Amino acid sequence: MLRVALDWTPLLDPPTGVGRYTAQLASALTARGVVLTRYAISRGAGRSEATARWRVPTKVVQGAWRRFGKPSIEHLVGDVDIVHAPNFVLPVTGSIPGVVTIHDLSFLSDTAFPGGHRLRDLVPWSVQRAARVLVPTEVVKNEVLDYVAIPPERVVVTHEGVSQVFYGATPLSASVLAEMGVRPPFALAVGTIEPRKNLPRLLDAWRRAQDALEGWRLVIAGPQGWGPRLVETPGVTLVGWVGDETLPGLLAAAELFCYPSTYEGFGLPPLEAMAAGVPAIVGRYSAAPEVLGDAAELVDPLDVDAIAGALERLATDDELRRSYSRAGKARAASFTWERTAAATLSAYRATLDDG
Repeated sequence: MLRVALDWTPLLDPPTGVGRYTAQLASALTARGVVLTRYAISRGAGRSEATARWRVPTKVVQGAWRRFGKPSIEHLVGDVDIVHAPNFVLPVTGSIPGVVTIHDLSFLSDTAFPGGHRLRDLVPWSVQRAARVLVPTEVVKNEVLDYVAIPPERVVVTHEGVSQVFYGATPLSASVLAEMGVRPPFALAVGTIEPRKNLPRLLDAWRRAQDALEGWRLVIAGPQGWGPRLVETPGVTLVGWVGDETLPGLLAAAELFCYPSTYEGFGLPPLEAMAAGVPAIVGRYSAAPEVLGDAAELVDPLDVDAIAGALERLATDDELRRSYSRAGKARAASFTWERTAAATLSAYRATLDDG
């Protein structure tokens, strides 16, 4: 019986991408018989199912790890076979082999999120020490190998998955949508409001495509992250963070999904929209062809006219939307958390076989 310590810190706050990855992976691993010790390191209260916790600031502990090589996580998690850090930074693990997930290299960007500068030091340090490095795509694997000199066999691709709740999701009712300030028909964008999500260009494209989008609204669902706030735009509604219990129904109620991001390591939201049968317009970031194939409308994210043209085409062509809906469902079905867990387990076993 495999015993794994899994960092639960990303789930202390309402989960965004890394938190959802952690929760879905944990569920799929547990279904395969893995015994998890959920640990967390944070001074904040937060909501937590962590079974072991240090209530100290994360930055303080990470600084001590980096400078002094202690305290070892062994003292917190006890007798386990592997420590898995799903959020970029591998703790000091003592005698326990460590696995770290690197979701992308967005922290290298000039518009990196707050704290990104710390990851420029902590990620190479973590990758060099890890027995295995998990990444979501071949694209990110190549980026990691270009960034840190480690043997390629230590970097393992574990594609992310789509939860079954998105397939056949029931659209939110008109009354529930109205309470959110939303009315059909609408296009939906989901994600933390930050520079790489490229939402200002989407707003520009929406304005340029207004003639074709008469009667439509653009709904943006996601928490305010970092960088400038979005300019108030006619026909655009910001609904803030949407919980996992509401997101499938909101997606299913949309006519279009918009994700003009300039960079993603994987890009799960478009797959979730596609699973719900919603055609997607997606920025042609480096990992998009690997994940989405030709089942979404890929556009140059830096070209406002290209985004506007895609909006116009899909808003005015019912058959094109139906075609993308069919292709999107089929594509999304090939990505499951069960497969993610199987690939992750394979990496764990290879780590233990290394001795």
